[in-house]
Amino acid sequence: MFKRTLALAALASGVLLVGIQSAAAGSADVTCTDAFAGTATNVIVPHDNFCDLSGATVTHDVIVEHDAGLFAEGLTVGHDVGLAQESFSELGGTVVGHDVNVGRNGEIHLARTTIGRSLDALAPASVQTGQIGSDSAPGPVRIAHDLTIKGTPDSDFAFDGLCFLNVGHDVRIVDRAVNFGIGFGDNCAGREPNTVGHDLVFTHDSAVSSFFGPSVIEVGNNTVGHDLVFTHNTADPGGYLEVSDNQVGGNAICEANSPAVGSPESSDGPNIVAGKNTCG
Repeated sequence: MFKRTLALAALASGVLLVGIQSAAAGSADVTCTDAFAGTATNVIVPHDNFCDLSGATVTHDVIVEHDAGLFAEGLTVGHDVGLAQESFSELGGTVVGHDVNVGRNGEIHLARTTIGRSLDALAPASVQTGQIGSDSAPGPVRIAHDLTIKGTPDSDFAFDGLCFLNVGHDVRIVDRAVNFGIGFGDNCAGREPNTVGHDLVFTHDSAVSSFFGPSVIEVGNNTVGHDLVFTHNTADPGGYLEVSDNQVGGNAICEANSPAVGSPESSDGPNIVAGKNTCG
């Protein structure tokens, strides 16, 4: 797809494209098709284009249109970041004043980033936090209110890898099928697991098989302030559902899952739960 090809080519070359947009824009709107490092009211990345916003200040919104790409290191956004369907973004060292929204089949990687309100992803291909690439510095992603990932993408590579998250209120991952699995706090080598201020909810999610075989859903090593709810989730034969090593301030409820929650890894231990515990 265009966005991935162009983004990888730009980053791998080590060449920072300097766009003519960086000239003006004290309080104007900017359409970015290569790079912008100044100050603008709104920045729009048009369909089928790529923009590097490293060092930019956007006082209102960043809008990434269908099948477009965004990279930034040290970006400040006063209001929202909106990613349309099939868009791609990597944001490191970024501050977003309000919300981040990801459209169908979109992909977002975040590290060392603060979101002032919520992150909502509707049927994304992938949401990844804690590090944006093997050569970049890992670091926490702080979301003041909620993280919601809902729905199944039209993608051959659907997965979520969520580490180093600090979410002030709820995390909800629901009605989602992935063929490369979901890791929430597990397999976070070199990064920290997650802290959720209120509820962590996984329900009606499915780990299905890909050409590499079955996939899994793993929820491990997290701190949850209130309830952990893991219900009505499934994994294809050969896959598994794991909820282990979590610290839960309220209840841990694991019900109506197929297969039942368990782990093939002997290093996984029980959850530490203040209230009712049906997760082991």
